[in-house]
Amino acid sequence: MSAEEAPGLYEALATIAAAARAAYADGSNLRVRSSGIVHAVVMTRWLGGERMPGPACMVGVSGWDPGAAHPDRGAVTCRRCLKLTTQESADEQLELFAVTDPEPGGRPGGGHGD
Repeated sequence: MSAEEAPGLYEALATIAAAARAAYADGSNLRVRSSGIVHAVVMTRWLGGERMPGPACMVGVSGWDPGAAHPDRGAVTCRRCLKLTTQESADEQLELFAVTDPEPGGRPGGGHGD
């Protein structure tokens, strides 16, 4: 590819990416081809450094085919996308292991350091 061909290629990629971004600008989710699974959308890096809408879970979308994904107004049904986009309460600490009440004169969990 010559240096003169590259600007035309990058312009074409930019046009395709801009059209894809516009298709999701209304807050649509994403469906891949005829799949029944609806994904949350994030912007991903595409060819030529362009940003394209893609599934939040980063599942493969038939290579780099921008026509494989379609806007969908349905609710997100992808479990991975839901897990990634669900906000958990910041003041809730997850338990690393089960905590038991200390025995009288012992250490938590019932151990005595034997």
